[in-house]
Amino acid sequence: MPVATTRIVARSRFPSYACHFEGALREKMAKKQSKICLVLHKKSCTRPEVKAAVKHARQSGIDIDVFIPWNGRSLRGFVRRSIKSGTERIVAGGGDGTLNAVVNVMMRQDETRKVSLGILPLGTANDFARGAGIDSTDLSGALVLACTGKPTAIDVGRMNGEHFINAASAGFGAEVTATTPQDMKKSLGGVAYSIMGFVKAFQLKPYEGRVVFPDGSVEAGSMLVMAVGNSRFAGGGYDVAPQASLTDGLLDVAVVSGAKPATVNRIAAELKDPTNATNEHLLYRQLSNFKIESKKPLHVNLDGEPVQGVSFDFHCCPKALSVVLGKTPISS
Repeated sequence: MPVATTRIVARSRFPSYACHFEGALREKMAKKQSKICLVLHKKSCTRPEVKAAVKHARQSGIDIDVFIPWNGRSLRGFVRRSIKSGTERIVAGGGDGTLNAVVNVMMRQDETRKVSLGILPLGTANDFARGAGIDSTDLSGALVLACTGKPTAIDVGRMNGEHFINAASAGFGAEVTATTPQDMKKSLGGVAYSIMGFVKAFQLKPYEGRVVFPDGSVEAGSMLVMAVGNSRFAGGGYDVAPQASLTDGLLDVAVVSGAKPATVNRIAAELKDPTNATNEHLLYRQLSNFKIESKKPLHVNLDGEPVQGVSFDFHCCPKALSVVLGKTPISS
């Protein structure tokens, strides 16, 4: 088995990586960059299971650069430089927000067609990894897969010029993401989204808004929850777009109406059969582009990142990015 190396490209604040830093940086300046780069969220790099996963990758013969960015600007700059210098695969090590940041940089680079994306799921929800069939409980296996797996060309969503790989959600789900304390998310995991979500659901009034379809027709009314799925899951495991596919050239939009009282069980039943003509509370469509408008500012969660506005223009970018998926992806 060939001897593998792992180069750590970051300020050496983390003891477990410090012993590699100074020599590794000099080595990197003298040698050609690895073909695989792991962008690792700084809050995850001290976790024992992450260290074990990187060690396992090294012992498996994988040559991988590890970069720990301090902030979004640092991340974006590194990904751009890596792509321009010939990196063939970038692995996003973090949650859905880290993944979103990497995807947005890759989608803006002309050279991205030559670069593929791997995923090391380290977040609270890991919704895209769930839909892609990547096991977030086996980080060593996930990292090897991310580095060595064969990529698939998948769709990428775009909202008001910002790209998303998983889903956008609005209503109480997005406000939960914006208002749930980070410590609670960490301690409760994905459950934090659902617990706080139900609390918010019973406190908030529905939003008045409308969906504008490609032919100009409009569906207007009150909505409690809206989700736009490129993949199926959002908010810590909710199957918000049960018919979504990563390769069909369409985005799935699901709107739960607030016009009539409904139980959680009733809404869940309609989501299991989203296109049923008798559904009273759920509007479900599969579209290549559409617009959602609200009379008042609406919280929208874009791959885990909260944004706010009153008009949202959605487009699907068909098979725009090569991504390593699991052996049995759910959103296929």
